[in-house]
Amino acid sequence: MAVEAFDIIRVIAITSFAGGTSFVGALISKKQKFSEQKILALTAFGAGLLMSAAVFGMVTEAEKDIGMMQTMIFFIGGAVVFTIADLIAEKKGGGAGILLGIGLDTIPESLAMGASIAAAGPIVALAIITGIQNVPEGIAVYKEMMTGKTAFNNNPKKALAAIGIVSIIPIYLGLIGLFYLQGMEYVISIILALSAGGIFYMLHYDMIPKAHKDRKWLPTFGAVFGFIIGYAMIKSTGG
Repeated sequence: MAVEAFDIIRVIAITSFAGGTSFVGALISKKQKFSEQKILALTAFGAGLLMSAAVFGMVTEAEKDIGMMQTMIFFIGGAVVFTIADLIAEKKGGGAGILLGIGLDTIPESLAMGASIAAAGPIVALAIITGIQNVPEGIAVYKEMMTGKTAFNNNPKKALAAIGIVSIIPIYLGLIGLFYLQGMEYVISIILALSAGGIFYMLHYDMIPKAHKDRKWLPTFGAVFGFIIGYAMIKSTGG
């Protein structure tokens, strides 16, 4: 399938937003001090957004092309893959786990965004949701990097450089999807199902426990608002 210059620009634009906002969040966190409660509320809001994206933008879209049974299988497979990657990162220690948390969920999504650019609709909504979610993630991750317990040793330049590098990876992955996966609906659906499973693992292993560790009402409503906003965005674009 021929690739037009406008499609390349569109892919670069949506993947830049989807990935680059984590760097924006880190910059905000560097300039502005956030209380623990605010960070937890923002994390919960991002978790709600991701959950709606996984359910309505990934699982339902995948099921249309590969059916319920295969969607379930690849969903579980995605959770297994993310678990293994998470275990490897934890063994390495230092900043590996932090960087993995920033970039892992955007890898399959970015491939699908590039491959499905012609379809627009839910994929564009997915990119917007991912970008919005990455802002609070960037805020929380930067603060974690500055704790002195990681390889970044309270060094803002190291932390921002690392987040910046991870933030541009979705652009390259989106272009790979555009040039090599266009029209391959079966493969795209597998990627979406894998991504959804991975996101659910990450949500329930890391983001949700962190957000609700103090059992406060604000993070809970953050998750509620995040989910319903994500749902509305996907449904309004034809998802």
